[in-house]
Amino acid sequence: MKTTNNLGARGEAAAKKYLLENSYKILATNYRSGHKEIDIICEKNKNYIFIEVKTRLKTEESLNENPLSSLKVKKLKIAILDYARKYSLNLNLIYLDLIIILVNKNNNSAELKHYRNVF
Repeated sequence: MKTTNNLGARGEAAAKKYLLENSYKILATNYRSGHKEIDIICEKNKNYIFIEVKTRLKTEESLNENPLSSLKVKKLKIAILDYARKYSLNLNLIYLDLIIILVNKNNNSAELKHYRNVF
């Protein structure tokens, strides 16, 4: 379990670095709404982007895996609406992005993929 948590923390750190390098302003990280969590909340071009980060070891299985189950999307939507209400955000300016980081243990490298507006 500790290895998984460490991998996830490293992935989130890499995602934050990538976002900052691409002119995103990070507003919050690991925002909790009850048992639901949003990994990173950003602002760019007057839009609010909620980022789910998935970090996986690069395997054949992880390449074919759907990282967002319908239950996960439902929980994200609830947390996003909670944040939007709390900070009076315009719902028309809200997007959910997915960042997947695939770590190759063989050569100690990682590949980051950014999927915008996934729902």
